[in-house]
Amino acid sequence: MSQHDLEQECKALRARVAELEARLERAVPDEAPLSKGPIHKLEMAQVLRVLLDHLDLVVWAVDAKGTFTFHDGKAIDRVGHQRGQFLGQNVFAVLEDKGATGLRKALSGAPAHEITEAHGIVWENWHTPTYDGEGRVTGVVTLSLDVTESMRTKAELTAKLTLIERQQDVIRNLETPIIQVWDRVLTVPMVGVVDSRRAARVTEDLLAAVSHTQARFAILDLTGVDVVDTATAGHILKILGAVRLLGAEGIITGIRPVVAQTIISLGLDLSRVRTLATLRDALALAVRSLGEHDRFAFTRST
Repeated sequence: MSQHDLEQECKALRARVAELEARLERAVPDEAPLSKGPIHKLEMAQVLRVLLDHLDLVVWAVDAKGTFTFHDGKAIDRVGHQRGQFLGQNVFAVLEDKGATGLRKALSGAPAHEITEAHGIVWENWHTPTYDGEGRVTGVVTLSLDVTESMRTKAELTAKLTLIERQQDVIRNLETPIIQVWDRVLTVPMVGVVDSRRAARVTEDLLAAVSHTQARFAILDLTGVDVVDTATAGHILKILGAVRLLGAEGIITGIRPVVAQTIISLGLDLSRVRTLATLRDALALAVRSLGEHDRFAFTRST
């Protein structure tokens, strides 16, 4: 069952619940229209009986003191109880605080909705207060719907979605791994197509890595990039520009002959970008530059 199917099923069940609540309110003797007469009451009783016998729900009612006055529904059979078993008993003694929060709220005059678990079953409860002619609460009618299967399906779907998201994160990290190949030297092997989504992710991750490691060089290796268009080149230049703003130097390596021809034909200006043939060449340059920088810094300090 898909997430959409689950939502549609829950929507249909809630619609039936709302209809049942409305019918129950109209079926209260003090509030039932007198003009309908006994035939209408008989029809209501038949409708209620069909719902109670065929839907996985429990309908129960208590008076203002919390004493059961009605207790029926197909779902009662699943928990090993008998219909009407709790008539005359106090609801709070029976519930033992399971689901009592919503019921207490309804007894104070405010409708309540809650999800509880009892007898290994997950219940979605709607507590609706009833009133006398002067507006005083005379009791509560509660409809408890067995949503165990729906909740289990929802939990399974959520778990699957979480797993898919983790897998997507792994795939994205494999697509654009950022590797610290030397002290203060990072490299990003690019493979495949560099679109705007991927470029944004590379930029964000690379800038974070440059800042965290205080890198002096960031090498973008394009050995695995077969096709470069204007958009791809623009993304790469933006990545290098962002790296430059953090005080690091960006280097491009591994440009293939066909990619080089495409860049020239597109008229793209890479004059401000240092390019080298291989990642090894870039690493050697970075290590040599770092060594010279460290020797210069040591000379100045002495």
